[in-house]
Formats: sequence, C-alpha cells, structure tokens
Amino acid sequence: MKPDRLCHGMPSRARRALCAALCMTFVVGVGLLPVHAANSPAPLTLGLIVTGDTVEKMVENWKPFTDALAKEMQRPVQVLASKDFAEISGALKNGQVQVAWVNNKLAIELVEADQALVFAQMVGLDGTRGYSSVLLARKDSAPQTLAEVISRPGSYTLGAGNKESISGFLAPNYYVFAKNKIDPEKHFKKINRTSHRDNFLAVADGQVDLATNNTADMLRYKVEFPDRMARVKVIWESPLIPNDPILYRKDLPAATQQRIRKFFLAYGRDDAEKATLKNMYDLSAFKASSNYQLRPVADLSLFQALTKAMGSPQDGGDFSATLQQLTQRAARLDTLLNSTRIESQ
Repeated sequence: MKPDRLCHGMPSRARRALCAALCMTFVVGVGLLPVHAANSPAPLTLGLIVTGDTVEKMVENWKPFTDALAKEMQRPVQVLASKDFAEISGALKNGQVQVAWVNNKLAIELVEADQALVFAQMVGLDGTRGYSSVLLARKDSAPQTLAEVISRPGSYTLGAGNKESISGFLAPNYYVFAKNKIDPEKHFKKINRTSHRDNFLAVADGQVDLATNNTADMLRYKVEFPDRMARVKVIWESPLIPNDPILYRKDLPAATQQRIRKFFLAYGRDDAEKATLKNMYDLSAFKASSNYQLRPVADLSLFQALTKAMGSPQDGGDFSATLQQLTQRAARLDTLLNSTRIESQ
C-alpha cells in the first residue's frame, strides 16, 4: 500500500506529518539496501569432506582457520562440510564452493573438466605428504593373513569405503582384488560400505571380519580408541598415496587465487595456528602442490575404468570404442598433470 493511501481520512496537518514519516521510511529502506549489498563482498565458501568427525565437529575445528582466512581476504568465509564427497565436488563444479578439500580421485575429475587447480597439499603431524590404504582384521579371529582372504571366497564379511574413496575402495580394489583376479562383490559374503571410522569400529567390535582404512586415520584411532586399536591388526598395506589436495576454482581472479594460496601456505607460524592445524585433521602444514600430485591416483582410476569395461558384457565394437576413449582420456590427463610437474617439485 502507498503511504498516501494509509493517511487518507486523517486531519490535514496530521496526514502531512505521518505521510512524510512513512515516505521517509520507504525511501530509506529502499535506498539503503542496494548500497549495503554493493559494499559487502560476496562470501568465499570453503568445501570440506568429512571423513571421521561429525559435520558439526569438523566445522568447529576449522573455525579459527576460516576466521583467519576471512580476515585475510576481507570478506566473509562460509563452510560447506559433508560426508558425501561428491556433494563437495559438485558444489565446486557449480560455483557454490570456491575453495575445497577433496580427495585425489575427485580432484582428477575437477582438473580434467578444466574447472579447478590443485594449489596445496595437506601435511601430516609427522611431516609426511602421503598415506597408505590398509586392510584390517581382528587379532583374535580369522583371517590372519591376506592369503587366507584370497583363498577362502564366500567366508568373510568386509567393511569398505564408498566408491569415491581412494583408501577405502580404489587402492584395495586395484592392489588386492584386481591383481588377484577377485571380484569383491562375489568374493565376500557381505560388503558394508560406510565411513573409515565406522569401518574401523565395526572390525574392532567383531561386526565384520575385515575392513579397509588408511594409516592417517589409524593414527587418530590410536589416540581416540586405544582399547579397540589393541584388537586389530593390519594384514595388508598399499604403496604410498599422496595426501589430499586443496583446490580453488580456475575462474577465480588471479589476485584472489594468489591471496588464498599465500594464506594456506603460510598458516602454522605460531603455537596457536599449529594447535588449530592439529585439531583440523592432525595437520602440521599445507605445502605447495599442483595437479601433478594426482598422477598415481589417475593411474588407479584409469585402471578401474578399464577393468569395469572389460567386465561389462559388450560386443567387440563397443569394447574397441571404450578402449579408444580411455586411451584418449589417458593422453589428455597426462598432458594436464605433467604440465604442472615443475611447480610441484
């Protein structure tokens, strides 16, 4: 309703005074909102994959870091955290997230789509820039060796990661199962797919016979669940997998990319920042990296795609076309990753 309609029927002096006040309110409200929006920089959204803690705990642990990032960037910083790795990757793809921690496998997809660049890598408390996938079993029951797992199809239950997980799926699928010509879906009595943490607890508590995990998370379980750690043993360990990367969208202004990169690489200079890094994910630092760090996992991903194609029923022509597509993809990835090799050394 217009201000003058509200004033209709009132004495002239009162009507003029009230209408003036109402009109001033409408003018100020309409006039201030665009000015406020124009002076407020758009928030920067950081995407985080959640591998162990709850989403709320993860956001809380990262808050000192994100507050410092907001101060450095002079703009609000929001956090989108999820246990669904693909949700974070998709948010970076559609522009909802500008900077993200994802695993190497999802980073490959983002780099391959020419949407993001790796600029940093997580460094563990012990200074390592990599981890290994492991296969866990209980100390007091079968199986006790990988040979037993391989030789007894249909005997054991497995706790595994989702199919986007490198240490929970991709690495064991290649190094343990594919190399031994095993189809996990047929080899195990049952497979439960969940988080690393839940898989560890399941094998420690005897709910599954075996579980995939990784050496980085095992360090945390040793502190958090010492009694349960005493019940399990590692029966297989993979070659080293690079620590997870940090990416930003390729279309961010170069100056913004540079400020973000500088902040991440400098963080951890005093005791307070070091304590924050430890709480975030048992980190000691972020080190400069590039797309080239994705090389080992790219090879695993290509092998997985080839294995899937070979196992699918198709005629010779379809397989030849699939093989040609994989060959072209491998060549394209080789160019994308090797072009940044000097930066990451």
